[in-house]
Amino acid sequence: MTPVCQPIKPNSRTHWASFMRRILLLIGVLFGASAQAAPLKLAIPPFLPQTEIEKSFSPLVAKISELTGTPIEIETFPNYLAFWQATRTGSAFDIALDAAPTTDFRVQRQHWHVIAKLSGTVTQSLVTGPNNAVLDPSELINKKIAVQPSPSLSALTLYQLFPNPVQQPILVTKESNRDAADAVLDGQVDAAIIPTPIAAGYPNLNTVTTTEPLPFLAVSVSPNVPPATAKALQNALISLDETPAGKALLKASQLRAFTIANDQEYAGNEKLLEGTFGY
Repeated sequence: MTPVCQPIKPNSRTHWASFMRRILLLIGVLFGASAQAAPLKLAIPPFLPQTEIEKSFSPLVAKISELTGTPIEIETFPNYLAFWQATRTGSAFDIALDAAPTTDFRVQRQHWHVIAKLSGTVTQSLVTGPNNAVLDPSELINKKIAVQPSPSLSALTLYQLFPNPVQQPILVTKESNRDAADAVLDGQVDAAIIPTPIAAGYPNLNTVTTTEPLPFLAVSVSPNVPPATAKALQNALISLDETPAGKALLKASQLRAFTIANDQEYAGNEKLLEGTFGY
């Protein structure tokens, strides 16, 4: 009678071992491909309301993903405090479109690298309502001024305009620059500090003063982003202004053209964060 279970012959064991190695190799390849396909996270601070950022930037980010062949997802934040907490504790995202101080913070503290920037410079404007004629910032001491929470550029600007800690306005924090502008127009506050490009969209606001210019928003990448991917991102960003479709995407996102930039262009701006919690 033939045994029900026959012992595996030596050559059968060899084939079985070879088969298992192939299975394990296939599993490794599949997991590796899955890891490669994991989307990069692009952090955008809450310059504008969270829903507006997602709606405005999603088509642009989709185009960058297409041009680079790299999946990219937008990561937004409900307010500036949440953004700063995520930044100072390690920037657990891969790419950032950010202002000069926190861009330089990542370069100096977390070894990120700047690959591109929006062309030109940017300033902040101290603005008041249409019926509130203010000629000098000192007139706003002990008055209500709306700003995004520190370390937004508007809050950092306020501390520059009012360096004396006993002669400062009353800060009223708002989640976005639009909220700050609306607070002025609604009479909730006496003034606000907002980026000049955003102030230009509110013709009823009066400009009291405008700050010295800083390099405009930078695109920086984590040291975990491979150099080839960073270069592809840079090329994709620069190329947007070279086609009608790309220009339309930039306009829809209310952005200027991107130009090549490097870490040195933002060096020293980190110092504006001095005194900020967690700096």
